This record gives sequence, C-alpha cells and structure tokens, in this order.
Amino acid sequence: METGKESRKEADVVIQIIEQVDLRHQSHPFDLADDLKARVAAHWAEAAARNPRLWNGRVLMTLAPGTEGGIAVANGVFSAEAVDVDFSTFLAWRDWGFPEMGFRNVFGSPLILSADGCLLYGLMAGWTANAGMIYPPGGSLEPRDIRSDGVIDVLGSIETELLEETGLGANDALRRELLAVFDGPRVSLAEVLRFDVSAEHLQARARAHIAADTHPELDDLVILRSPADLDQDRTPAYAMALARHLLD
Repeated sequence: METGKESRKEADVVIQIIEQVDLRHQSHPFDLADDLKARVAAHWAEAAARNPRLWNGRVLMTLAPGTEGGIAVANGVFSAEAVDVDFSTFLAWRDWGFPEMGFRNVFGSPLILSADGCLLYGLMAGWTANAGMIYPPGGSLEPRDIRSDGVIDVLGSIETELLEETGLGANDALRRELLAVFDGPRVSLAEVLRFDVSAEHLQARARAHIAADTHPELDDLVILRSPADLDQDRTPAYAMALARHLLD
C-alpha cells in the first residue's frame, strides 16, 4: 500500500465491519485532464531521478463516493468500480496532498495476529516510495487482481501480497473479521488473520523470507503488543486506528 505524506488524525478514521466486497473493473482508462498530464510527467521525472528503482506500472483506483460507480457500503457489502491509473498519477496525487481527482486509494491489508495476542506490521524497505513507514503488509490493487469476469479479487490480493512480502500463507491462519477502514483518500479493506503460533515465530519466518528475497519490499516485520509500540510519525492514521481496534 502507498500511504499519503499529509498529516491525518486517527480520530477521523472510521472502521466498519463488512461481510463482502464487490469491487469491479471499468475497462476504459481514467481520463486525466491534459494540464494534469504534464504536471504528473514532470513530477514523475523528478521522483524517478531521486529513486530509479520506482516503476511506473498500472494500479487500480476506486471511484469516489457520490459518483456513478463510486464507493458505497450497504447491507454489509462494500461496493465500487475501479479504473486503471499509471503509478505516476497515483504518486503525484499522493505527494500533492490528495487533491480531488475523482478516485480513492482502496487496497487490501492482511492483519496478522499471533497466538499470543500480538499484531505484526511491516517496516517498508528503504528503496520504496514509503521508506521507513510502518503499516500492515499489502499493496495497491493491480491489473493482475482482475478476474476474467471483471471482478477485482481483493481477498486474493491480500493473500498474494502477504505471501510475497512476508512468506506467510493466509491459508495457515483462521480468517476472521473483514473491515472497511476509511481514512480520507485511503480505504483499507482489512482481513483479520489469526495464526496459531507466537509472534516471534511469525517474525522469524518473515525475516528469513525477507533475507532470501533479492528485492524485498519490507525491511522487517515488527511485533506490536500495544498501540503504544507504534511510532505515530511513521504510521498512517488508518494503521494506528486498526492497532487500537485490535489491541486495546
């Protein structure tokens, strides 16, 4: 997941228990205004010069509430439509403080709970766009998450990102609550995964996976026994609110 650089208050975060996600892909590309295209290109050139390892792939951005196909929650179902956007557009939107552009950043978050009651978050690697930030492993939705019927497999994305970043398998855990976490321009669709081993065991497995990866997205998997263990300057508001929700 890509976090924003603006300061947001944890008190503004809203957490809703949901039962199902119905996220569908719009096949036509998002139409970015011509003046914004030039600004985005200039911003990307600067960002890529600072960090040549950034890749301008495609990500899926979900249409904003109140628009046709926009985010809605009714009868326990989170529904919306999503469009393809270049990562450069997403990065500029984030770095500019999330100006209104008609979409939101919806992403999946695996919430790793250990048998001894701890929560584990990822510490982002130094080469990433969110170097040093701490939040649940995961990533932006991508074209690979779109099924043949146009449905975006958010839960599948959660499984994939968890395995890629930590080496942990969702099928090894008891799948619990599904949460929609609204944090301004960001919406985390978070699945609680309770493993039957200790936090130290999970951390050790993740560290071995990270050490063997030639291009890891995480520097570490950190153990949280209390929300107080988090550095608020390096943790986005939605992740702080989730830690409090699960650990307090």
